[in-house]
Amino acid sequence: MSEPTLADLGERGLIARLGRFFGRGKNLVVAAGDDGAVLALGDRLLVATSDLLFDGIHFSDQTTSAFDVGWRAAAANLSDLAAMGAEPIGTLIGLGLTEATPVSWVEQLYAGFTACADPVGGIILGGDTCRAKSRSVAVTALGAAPSGRILRRDAARPGDLLVVTGHLGASCAGLAVLQQPERYSHLDPAVRERVIEAHRRPVARLGVAPLVFSACDRAAAMDTSDGLTDAIEQVCGQSGCGAIVDLENVPIDPATRAVAGGDAERWALGGGEDYELLIALEAAAAGDLIRMLGNSGLAATVVGEVTAERPIVDRRGQPLAGPQFEHFGDIK
Repeated sequence: MSEPTLADLGERGLIARLGRFFGRGKNLVVAAGDDGAVLALGDRLLVATSDLLFDGIHFSDQTTSAFDVGWRAAAANLSDLAAMGAEPIGTLIGLGLTEATPVSWVEQLYAGFTACADPVGGIILGGDTCRAKSRSVAVTALGAAPSGRILRRDAARPGDLLVVTGHLGASCAGLAVLQQPERYSHLDPAVRERVIEAHRRPVARLGVAPLVFSACDRAAAMDTSDGLTDAIEQVCGQSGCGAIVDLENVPIDPATRAVAGGDAERWALGGGEDYELLIALEAAAAGDLIRMLGNSGLAATVVGEVTAERPIVDRRGQPLAGPQFEHFGDIK
């Protein structure tokens, strides 16, 4: 019998298999498996998260400028901190670069990164560089939170409502326009620009957690970097629950619908890289949270409810469309 490969396991299978190597220190509050790891430092909590971006997988010169690569690298990590309820305090950047990489490309990457991260406290603390066969960006982001004020994936309970911020599917639509400009050239330029901007310059929802804790004392959360379906599966799976999802309530921007057509729902559920937040909280608190988010300028929508039974289905009892991409697997 042949040894299993990464293609056999998939990304999530690999992570599960590596779990036995992860630490269990006395200061560890939240271990691997969430949007970030959490360590107790006195009366404060340190949150650490990391992401890796590779040329040809996460970005391409054909669709993404160096500035936008930097912005997206920052936003991906800041979004993980937002999902944990942490305030950014610093970042580290590791770069793998070919010898032919223009210096201006590296400088523009840093310019985009700082434009996204500096205003919210994610200042660059340092990092590393290495010669490589292709370009890559590895970011570690650090955040802080008060003790007892962390959002976790495993905190959902039956009866909770599922609330998602913003709109979904726009990043996937923007990538489609960038990859196939002629196919979408007939659309209004404002529509094309709206979805392209959503893909190139996502915004981490760092202001959400304080409002969550103003509305309730317990909530689960995760960002939608891999799509809404994945976020619901991760939150409910780690909480030992199921969910019923109201597909007609999934918030999809009109510009996304104009680009996606009949694929709009599938892109919203599985497209990913929107960096919105999925929050599971008590039904009595959901209205207050949505109102406070609205007052802050951010729309939020109830998209379903947490159930005691494990299946995650829509109102017709059908499974949700899954993520369109998984590392070491095939595009679905």
